[in-house]
Amino acid sequence: MKKAVTGWQPYLDRLSALLNIARVSLLFSIMTFYILTRDVDGLGLSEATFNKIELYSWISLYGFLIVFSMVMPRWQNQTDSLPNVYSVVDITMIAWLMTMAGGVDSGFGILILPFVASACMYSRGRYPMIYASYVSLLISFITVLQVTRNGLDYFSIRIGTIAIMLMVAAYLVAGLTAFAAKTLARSQNQQLIQSQMLSNYKNLLVRAFNFVQEAVVVLDEAGVIWLMNRRAQNFFPDLLVDKKTSLFREIQIEWLRRKRHFFECSCTLGKWPMRVRVRMLHEANKPLLILSMRSETEIDQEAMAIKLASLGQLTANLAHEIRNPLSAIRQANGLLQEDEQNTAQLRLFHIIEKNIGRIDKMLEDISTLNKRDKIDKHSVDFKAFWLAFLQEFMMIKPEAENCIQLSMGHHPLYLWCDPVHLQQIMWNLMNNAWRHSKQDNNAIQVLLRERGRDKIAIMVVDNGAGVSVENQLRLFEPFFTTESGGTGLGLYVARELAQANHGQLSYRPKLNGFELILPRMLDE
Repeated sequence: MKKAVTGWQPYLDRLSALLNIARVSLLFSIMTFYILTRDVDGLGLSEATFNKIELYSWISLYGFLIVFSMVMPRWQNQTDSLPNVYSVVDITMIAWLMTMAGGVDSGFGILILPFVASACMYSRGRYPMIYASYVSLLISFITVLQVTRNGLDYFSIRIGTIAIMLMVAAYLVAGLTAFAAKTLARSQNQQLIQSQMLSNYKNLLVRAFNFVQEAVVVLDEAGVIWLMNRRAQNFFPDLLVDKKTSLFREIQIEWLRRKRHFFECSCTLGKWPMRVRVRMLHEANKPLLILSMRSETEIDQEAMAIKLASLGQLTANLAHEIRNPLSAIRQANGLLQEDEQNTAQLRLFHIIEKNIGRIDKMLEDISTLNKRDKIDKHSVDFKAFWLAFLQEFMMIKPEAENCIQLSMGHHPLYLWCDPVHLQQIMWNLMNNAWRHSKQDNNAIQVLLRERGRDKIAIMVVDNGAGVSVENQLRLFEPFFTTESGGTGLGLYVARELAQANHGQLSYRPKLNGFELILPRMLDE
């Protein structure tokens, strides 16, 4: 029902304004008639028609009701549970006026019918028979009163006919108005439902439009922007809807040159190298261009990701196939060394063993990379993890004893990650830091810091020369290494594992080390 009220309210407000105009016009017409006919040739027509005191009382009361309805017009818009009170008051006041003017044959009875119609409209098509029956009751009462005052001889077929016609007219007006009001109410409800559906569809389209991966701009031949999404706004913050721009002028020229409804091109827009798909459409008989744009950098990154995914699948299969013959080569190489005394031959066997180890390490890194999606997260107490990790690291690198310092607060810090992945990341970082440090008592510092409420930063810093500026951009590229014996996969795998655990791994030149940020266990 509230929806109906919302849809009806503008119509009811206009109806209230029109009825107030009608009431004021009726009031002033009666007053003018009374004043102008007060004494016509000494006959006193107005006094003969109206009782002076009764007329003044009617004018005062009706005038007060009109002023009140003007000051508070919506008080008439009551709920549908009861007939409209003010409409009943209007009908009663007209019946009183008809009584003062002499009865049903005075001609004022016709004024009841507009107020019957307005009553049905205010009630939104409800209670038409109640309004019509109330009018019939008043007309019957006025007729009886008129006959009682003037005697039975005064009653005539004319008066009876007028009374019956007024009653029938009241029922007809009430019925027709109620039918029209209900039809209008249904139309309003349907319109409201459709407008809400359209609003929902619009919101869905706007969301979909803003969440697409491409930057989308719609513009006309003059370069005026009709529409653009959030992605385009991020790339080109100076663009505004309904404003002209020359940013896409080269694309428009290319469109006019090719005279095609769809084409693709590469160009630089602002400072961004973009790949643009151009499509033409007609809106209101006006040609528009839809530009779907993606950064060339993003496209290159996606292509690299696809290549790496394919490479990962390929290398996973190759790793499985290579390990068996590699083990056989290693075993054969060991057997050949047992009885060999020639120094040159032993050097060759050592070279074979070293390269077998390098291949084996590369296969291990690739195997780890392909398992990055198999995450088993736990709450990890970093201090307990560090003690176990450091003991294992010292077994492999005994020369690093007393060269590693840990700095963290007194209260325990808990990470939310896969401990196996954390072990792999820390091993790569620590091994890298030790290799590039001065390998003295201050070689490596491990710092723990809180990053807000839900993150913890682990910084692995060494006292070496650091990474050159030209190499910093390539640190995390797969197969990039500055070491002759390295595989170039260690840091790449470490960063992939960090991202798999919703973390980050980056190089900090000012720290001369790496920063690993991982989620914190909040309910410690």
